[in-house]
Amino acid sequence: MSLAFLSKPIGSSKKNAEQAPEGPVRGSKPGPVRGAAAGAAVGGAPRVDLMPPEIRVKRAQLRTRRKLRLALFGVFLVVVAACGGTWVLATVSQTTLAAAQSQQQQLLAQQLTYSDVTTIKSSIGQIKAAQKVGDSTEIDWDMYLTKLQATLPAGVTFSTVNITTTTPITALGQSTTPLEGARVATLMFTASSPTLPSIPSLLNALKTLPGFVDATPGDVTSAGGNAGFTANVTMHINTQAFDNRFDAAAAAANKKAIEASKNDGGN
Repeated sequence: MSLAFLSKPIGSSKKNAEQAPEGPVRGSKPGPVRGAAAGAAVGGAPRVDLMPPEIRVKRAQLRTRRKLRLALFGVFLVVVAACGGTWVLATVSQTTLAAAQSQQQQLLAQQLTYSDVTTIKSSIGQIKAAQKVGDSTEIDWDMYLTKLQATLPAGVTFSTVNITTTTPITALGQSTTPLEGARVATLMFTASSPTLPSIPSLLNALKTLPGFVDATPGDVTSAGGNAGFTANVTMHINTQAFDNRFDAAAAAANKKAIEASKNDGGN
């Protein structure tokens, strides 16, 4: 008699399948694990991530909000610091301006106490300017005529002198004759000599005078008897003859010009 029925499971096969456990049977190969545990190494502890994705998104949004709030707070601090610095600078500027205005008022008050001195200084300046203008065309004729007499040959003297000169408000008319230099004064004199004067010697002697431009001899006449002879001479003078008593700079420039003309004449 066969005893094979003893190895069969009790009940139907369908019922046995429903009662079979869902987990792996001992000795069988484990199936795939859902979630993060799917990538776990074989033999590791099985883990399952049951966190819904909505919660992760919510947490990320919360972190972003915290960062934005911190950034906004930082911008607020920077704006407050900038406003405070601007206010401090404005306050310091206003204080400095008020101090400067106060000092200006004090200086003006002090100037009023010395108004007479300011008026006198202004008057002195006007006087000096007027002196320069008035002296700009002045020639020391006493000294110039003395030098003129010293240049004349021995025995020759001038008897009559006629001077025409420019003034600070009136310029001397210039000659239209070619090759004649500019002049600021015209000196016409009559030279007397017991003997017939040498006109070339006389003209050469005049060249040594300061400001000499040219000289033109006139008629040489006999005074009759033992009176000798007379000669008329017209001489033109330029700006080197100016005295410049009240203008030291112009006087120095005039002196240099005279020395340069002497050197040119010597060469």
